[in-house]
Amino acid sequence: MPIDLNRFIATFFDEAQEHLESIEEMAMALDSGREDPELLNSIFRAAHSIKGGSGTFGFTQLAEATHEMETLFDALRKGRGKADASTVRLLLDTCDAFKGHLARLKEGNRGHDPAMDAARASLAGYRAGDAPAAAAEAPKAPAEESFFAAVEQAPAPPPARPASEAYGLFDAPPAPASAAGGDKFGFFEALPGATASAEAARARADQSSIRVSVEKIDRIVNLVGELVIAQAMMQQSVGTLATEQDENLTHSLATLDRNTRDLQQAVMSIRMMPMEFVFSRFPRLVYDVSTRLGKKVHLRTLGHETELDKELIELLIDPLTHVVRNAIDHGIEAPEERRRAGKPEQGTVAMRATHRGGSVIIEVTDDGRGLDRERILAKARELGMAADESMSEEEVWGIIFEAGFSTAKEVTDVSGRGVGMDVVRRNITSLGGNVFISSVKGEGTTITIQLPLTLAVLDGMIVSVADEQYIVPLEFVAEAFKPGPNDIRTIVNQPSLVAVRGEQLPIVRLEDVIKLPPSNAERAQALCLVVEVDNRRAALLVDSLIGQQQLVVKSLDANLHAVPGMAGATILGDGRVALILDVSAVTRTHAARAAAKAAA
Repeated sequence: MPIDLNRFIATFFDEAQEHLESIEEMAMALDSGREDPELLNSIFRAAHSIKGGSGTFGFTQLAEATHEMETLFDALRKGRGKADASTVRLLLDTCDAFKGHLARLKEGNRGHDPAMDAARASLAGYRAGDAPAAAAEAPKAPAEESFFAAVEQAPAPPPARPASEAYGLFDAPPAPASAAGGDKFGFFEALPGATASAEAARARADQSSIRVSVEKIDRIVNLVGELVIAQAMMQQSVGTLATEQDENLTHSLATLDRNTRDLQQAVMSIRMMPMEFVFSRFPRLVYDVSTRLGKKVHLRTLGHETELDKELIELLIDPLTHVVRNAIDHGIEAPEERRRAGKPEQGTVAMRATHRGGSVIIEVTDDGRGLDRERILAKARELGMAADESMSEEEVWGIIFEAGFSTAKEVTDVSGRGVGMDVVRRNITSLGGNVFISSVKGEGTTITIQLPLTLAVLDGMIVSVADEQYIVPLEFVAEAFKPGPNDIRTIVNQPSLVAVRGEQLPIVRLEDVIKLPPSNAERAQALCLVVEVDNRRAALLVDSLIGQQQLVVKSLDANLHAVPGMAGATILGDGRVALILDVSAVTRTHAARAAAKAAA
């Protein structure tokens, strides 16, 4: 019975994409000025694997173009010619064309693709122009070559180089950092060659794995979430009975609770992916942007094993791209400027990911010129923004996140239009995270992004406001206290303030922000939750604190519609639905209303 190859096409697309990303990463190491036969062999094998699968599924243009790439690198690895910067550029442009062609094929477009003709011609022309006349072309693979035979015959190319290593884009790769991590990012420590990387890749390839669609995983996560909610409801219902009279029931409930939580953690771990999937995208970005700007930049990444929810990883790519592009464009100086400042010509951008409590911390650091306080203030005043010399550094750096703000002297295709950092803050806060900046003029800048581990569950404080219950994410809560009769001050045309150990914090009344009926929040038992978000502190005034609990997050967009000031919803143990506060949006809305009221 003939085999239906259509069911293998999705696997081919995934593997072809992985091979192309591997080729891109290895290509940039070719420009190191150091001969590395293993790199040439790995690129050859990756091209061979793509060619074999393309021939099997009848993707003729892709098979012919990868055949040209395979032939080129077969000649290079046999010493006929030498890879240089022009080889790198050719490979990167070719991979772009291949990726675009794969996207067309995924959509079912099997029509002729002129971009593939151009890519094939470029590869053939490059080989003909640079290779000796004696260089013989490798025999063309027959169309019926088996995809499975190709994979079997050619070892899979090594996956992305571990993100804990640096990518020397303009110089030879350095040696590895110490296990302890060396200095903060080990900017100038060396890194292992491609051979060690390939050995590590082969070791990881030995680990068994199985491909599962994201839809199936998400369905399992949702079902386990429903199970957790049902378990909590049962726990609360049975808790009202005299369970002390039935030790077996008490023990069974405790066992169910423990096993349910363990199941939830196990299922959530399936969605977790290492930051290596994020970091692997940036060597190409750094190479392209630095080349376009005429700068020399070395990318170093640490914490590639740090795990984050897949959904967050996908949403994190765009903000991080803005941050890295800004670091290269605004932070890293041109080579001659760095020489005048006594710095090496090659600048460094470091990306580091770590776990801290229930959050993931991602730092992007450059060793460039740093932020110029006076220039930022002058530009802010020029744009009509409120800015004066009395502002703290945190407040000045915060101006960078305002929409339309840019200190670029001219608009380029990289930056200067005043969009980017405001998008970064908006995207990160929409994920329940925070962004912070620290900078030293002449030494560099660090952008720190704090994110929850997952969007599916959160630890929250259940509070009561006007007879309604709301959830405040615990990661934003610094403390809770009952204000005394003399702690709250009211000023005309200004928000009320509460004294917290000598600091006057603005009071955010939730019923005002989300337009609830007036509550009795002034009564003696009212509580203040001190929250920290977007470099600002405020006091949320609530009627009462009900408790703390780990909760399953439900999307409002998917199940109902977006609600201003709310990040989602959850179902409590008693079956009631409670909205989850978007603390950043609530405090930002309150601050905007207070500023408008003061200006009136």
